[in-house]
Amino acid sequence: MKISIYLIEIKSFQITLKSVLNEITFQSPTWYIFLCIALGLIVSMGLYFRDKKLTEAPTWSKYLMAILRFLTVTSIAFLLMSPFVKSTLEEAKEPIVVIAEDSSKSITANLSEDEIEQQKQKINTIADQLRVKYEVKRISFGDKVTTNAVDSFTSEVTNLSEAFNYISDNFGDQNLGALIMSTDGIYNEGKNPLYDNLNIQAPLYFIAQGDTSIRKDLLIKNVFNNSIAYLDDQFSIQIDLSAYNSGGNNTLLSVSKIDGNSKREYSENISINSDNFFTTKEIVLNANKVGLNRYRIAVSPINGEVSNANNYKDIYIEVLDARQKILLYANAPHPDLSALKSLITQNKNYEVEIHYPEDQDVNISDFDLVVFHNLPSSKFNIRTELAKLNQRQTPRLFIVGAQTQLQAFNNVQENISIAGNGNSLEDVQASLDPSFTSFTTASVNNNILRNFPPLTAPFGQYKNTSGAKVLLEQIIKKIDTDYPLLSFSDQNGIKTGVFVGEGIWRWRLFNYLQNNNYDIVSEVVNKSVQFLTTKEDKRKFKVNSIKNLYKENEQIYFDAQLFNDNYELVNEPDVQLTIINEENKEYNYTFSRSNSYYTLNAGMLPPGKYNYVAQTNFDGVKYDDKGFFTIQNIQLELYNLTANHTLLAALSDKYGGQVFMPDNSIAVSDIILSNENIKPVIYQTTKTKSLINFKWLFVILLGFLSIEWFLRRYFGSY
Repeated sequence: MKISIYLIEIKSFQITLKSVLNEITFQSPTWYIFLCIALGLIVSMGLYFRDKKLTEAPTWSKYLMAILRFLTVTSIAFLLMSPFVKSTLEEAKEPIVVIAEDSSKSITANLSEDEIEQQKQKINTIADQLRVKYEVKRISFGDKVTTNAVDSFTSEVTNLSEAFNYISDNFGDQNLGALIMSTDGIYNEGKNPLYDNLNIQAPLYFIAQGDTSIRKDLLIKNVFNNSIAYLDDQFSIQIDLSAYNSGGNNTLLSVSKIDGNSKREYSENISINSDNFFTTKEIVLNANKVGLNRYRIAVSPINGEVSNANNYKDIYIEVLDARQKILLYANAPHPDLSALKSLITQNKNYEVEIHYPEDQDVNISDFDLVVFHNLPSSKFNIRTELAKLNQRQTPRLFIVGAQTQLQAFNNVQENISIAGNGNSLEDVQASLDPSFTSFTTASVNNNILRNFPPLTAPFGQYKNTSGAKVLLEQIIKKIDTDYPLLSFSDQNGIKTGVFVGEGIWRWRLFNYLQNNNYDIVSEVVNKSVQFLTTKEDKRKFKVNSIKNLYKENEQIYFDAQLFNDNYELVNEPDVQLTIINEENKEYNYTFSRSNSYYTLNAGMLPPGKYNYVAQTNFDGVKYDDKGFFTIQNIQLELYNLTANHTLLAALSDKYGGQVFMPDNSIAVSDIILSNENIKPVIYQTTKTKSLINFKWLFVILLGFLSIEWFLRRYFGSY
């Protein structure tokens, strides 16, 4: 019987020891523990049973001191094995139910105040019922997503895909039990969410708002136009006109220019000959005033329309005085020329022509910027052309390649000098110079740029002049150098750029293959062109609105710069800004200081045309600057008031949910509460910590040594 009890106790001890060891991991083999025990036994036995100094000490004291020394030595040896203690924590996460509400204007376009309050109350009731069992998260969406319940239905835009992406990004990896979305299914920005594969593993329930019936309505469905026109040119406007359940009616289509007063530019009578009516009209107008011009396309209302808010649409067209003309002047045909033309003409402010020195009908003085490709060459020294450009102080950009005559090139510009004969070529790649500050290249990722295909450049020694500013430096055979690849200078008031290397066409192709766009190479080329063609602004105080045309749901941003007599940026004095609307109402602001310049967020303002005046006082001198901007009415939410419940049904089928009408919306909480698949999830977290970090172990070991030392001293061992 006793033997059985002992065996049970030994077995229980083995199980306990095994469970403890499972919580401790070692960097050394586990069997080293026995070596630690052996070391402790050897040291303690040798010290207390072979040492003659403690012969007169009581037997119990020798055993006690031996045990203390054994525990101390074994423990220290054990700690030298760097053991780690593993601990496991368990945490239960309650299911999350997300309630997303559409805050756009179309939701309440045909509802009374009482109906709106009843709708809000039903959503609140659903949230309260679910909150008893689940964690409820409420969000609202329109043009953007906010982390709160709907307060007012004022959003001018509905972006369903952004709402789904927000939920997928923020709750997709959590214990999402269900998603409830209250919307009418109408979206006018973003993608169709039906074609997105969202990271949502929970059922999707809809409370289908709005009315799906097609009622009598006449509307401007779409307007297509260019945003830029040029003075004295003609521009076209394409208008798509729709009408529902309105057959047999007539309307007047008009286009008016609004500039203080409304001036009609075009009108036409339209007969609506069917209940499902659609027609397209193309109108050609003259661009006769420089600046941002506002046009209103309108149709006269018909009796019984569900809404008149979609009977007009405002568009804005910026009329420029003239395009800047750029000449690509080349020694011979080259694929770089067409690549450069394609990149530069992405900006509609530029008009590009390609010519060669043999062309007799080109007047180089007519251009605002001349790009010399492989010129001067051994065949064309371009002295005459440069003399004409120097008279007009026309900026120029030299692209150096295999056909460039280097000695002549060194003589016609002062950016860089190249010591070489031009017969030898080498491959070079590009890297951004971080010290360049003349303009920004925010879209240019330097890591990507460094992997662009190599350009072909003349082999030689490159020397940069002290006045030149380098944007790109050469990488030769994977080695970064300080040789300039793209640099700029101002030579006696004439802006000059130098780009060393042929092969921009390869950059353009590579950029598209990698990113499906030309953003990086386009920014390098167009920012360079913009810098060279921009006339230097010597004003000491400058204020700019970030854009001339804003949407009504956008924030209005300004920046300001103030220079001292050395043209160094300062921001010591305050800068005030006054914004004036068309009714002469003033909005006053004070700029914030940011680094060495000023910034201002004026918030959102109602649609209309605004002027602004900024003022400051520095060193006893008053400075001011002025400008204008326009805020356009988006007009998207009231254009289509027919709810799209078909989309909601398709989405609920895709994600295993159901569609509820507002009158029966409370039932959604009952279905979710009875869903047995929505349950808490237990998350396990395992942490490891080195045993040597437990300071209390050292306190215990110090206590063992202190007691042992006291006993040895007390019983006469020295």
